[in-house]
Amino acid sequence: MTRTVSGYAHVNICVTDVDHARDFYEKKLGLAVLPRPDFGGSFGGLWFRLGESQLHLSSVKSMPDWNGAVPHMALYIPTAEFESTVEEFRSRGVEFFMDIRQREDFGVPVKTAFCRDPDGNVIELTDVAPF
Repeated sequence: MTRTVSGYAHVNICVTDVDHARDFYEKKLGLAVLPRPDFGGSFGGLWFRLGESQLHLSSVKSMPDWNGAVPHMALYIPTAEFESTVEEFRSRGVEFFMDIRQREDFGVPVKTAFCRDPDGNVIELTDVAPF
């Protein structure tokens, strides 16, 4: 079998205030802004480098109603740097609604912490590495 899908190229999330979102993702999480194509003014947004992938933000007038679901993205932080990175984010003003916790996935200890961006998008920080 030919392996045709092997990972994410990018993840796109919705934001209502691109400037506020830029401050959060660039200044608080430290992501690098990437050039974004001109889509003819059809919608605003930003693109960021996220490791070997990208995070895209699309501007919307109001956030979608997820009907109680909790869609989120999980950002990888190496285990040895996990606590210090979370503390660095906290010092930059990131508020965590679930502080550092450890659980077990498939017999392996996993660290997580959860925060939200300015529009309420849930971000899980985890030491589970991409494959």
